[in-house]
Parts: sequence; structure tokens; C-alpha cells
Amino acid sequence: MAQYSASMVSHSFWFTEFSQYLDLREQGNSDADIRFLATEENYFQQQSTARALRMVQTLKRRVNVLDVDYFDLFPSLDLANQKLINLSTSLQLDPLFDDFLYEVYRSELILGDAKLYSYEIEAFFNQKQIENPKVAAWTEQTVRRLASTYKSFLREAGLLKEQTDYDQVKRPLLDMRLEALLHTKGLTRQLAAFLGR
Repeated sequence: MAQYSASMVSHSFWFTEFSQYLDLREQGNSDADIRFLATEENYFQQQSTARALRMVQTLKRRVNVLDVDYFDLFPSLDLANQKLINLSTSLQLDPLFDDFLYEVYRSELILGDAKLYSYEIEAFFNQKQIENPKVAAWTEQTVRRLASTYKSFLREAGLLKEQTDYDQVKRPLLDMRLEALLHTKGLTRQLAAFLGR
């Protein structure tokens, strides 16, 4: 059974900070160096040391799922594809978010409806609550906050555009080099979701 977690409710997309973290690593800084910069020098311009620490721990986890191939490719990609790499790291770290992208977002692309309504998101979580006792134990508020976080991530990644009573589903223009890399790394579910296959 998948190890689902609601920890993403306390995360943000943090794309700018993700890019800065990659830059710092490329300049030869270790994770410990970056943590020092974040907490002692407020490098990422956070409101408090505690927030900076939480953010840098999350960014460290995201960046550490990447290897040298991603580090080499990232600077040469356009902004939209760089955001997809950031999204990809979150998906790799969170099986429930990965399921959401594959089962809900991908379905919208395949069916061609391209309109994601709240009831469709609720249906996803209801199904997961039936399938998984851990998800079943979550409060309504947790589920609502998680749904909101997922939508926020997908909007910031350029995959959703907020409308009045639904989100417009947008198909990304995937750089062929990133497509090849995701394929090479075995991220076939993400690839299928991004491509609507």
C-alpha cells in the first residue's frame, strides 16, 4: 500500500528558491552551507528563521532526488520546463500527489474536457479514503488544504489556469530533452501525465 502523507499542506512551490538552491549547489556549496546561508544570513528572504529552515529542508529533499543529468539540463531549459523539473521533484517525493497528477490531471488531457472542477478533486480524495485507512483518518480540513495545495502547485507549474468555477487544464510544451530525460530516469507515469497519454 502506498505511503501517503499530508505533509505537502505546509509546502509551497518555491520555484525561485529551488532555482537559487540549484545555483548554490552548482557553485560548489554543500547542503550544510546552504542551510547556513538560509538560517544565518536569510539568503532566501524568509520571514523567520523557522520558516527558512522548513523551506530549505524541503528544497534539499527536492534537489537531492535529482542527479547530474538534471543539473546539467536545468540552466538550458526555458522557464516553463524548469518549473516542470521543480514539480517533478515534488511528485517523486509525494506518492499521493503523483497519483493525483496521473489519475486526475492526465484524465482531463486524455478526455479533452480540460476543465477541472472541485467535485472531480473531491471524488479523487473520496476514492483514496476508501482505498487507504491513513487517508480515511484525515479531517475534512486536511483534505481541503491538500486539494488547495495540489491546485496551487499545478497552477504555478503552468498546468492549470484558475477560472471562475473551475481550473482550465493546460498541456505543457515539454522540451524534447526533458522528455527524453524523464523517460531515461523511468518516470513514465509523470511523462504520461504531462503528455496526456
